[in-house]
Amino acid sequence: MRRSGSLITAAALLLVCWLIWSRLHIVIWIPLPWWGALIGAIGLFLIVQHLLATLFSRRP
Repeated sequence: MRRSGSLITAAALLLVCWLIWSRLHIVIWIPLPWWGALIGAIGLFLIVQHLLATLFSRRP
């Protein structure tokens, strides 16, 4: 159970990094402070992690 949680967290982190990397040109065109980008990345990570946990949760 603990291992699956770690795998879901790692998958969520990789997905968020990929999404940020693929849309990096938007950050250059839209002026955004570093803390705004950090808050956005953390928020996106939490959303993706929650969606993956909900998707892969075992239902009785």
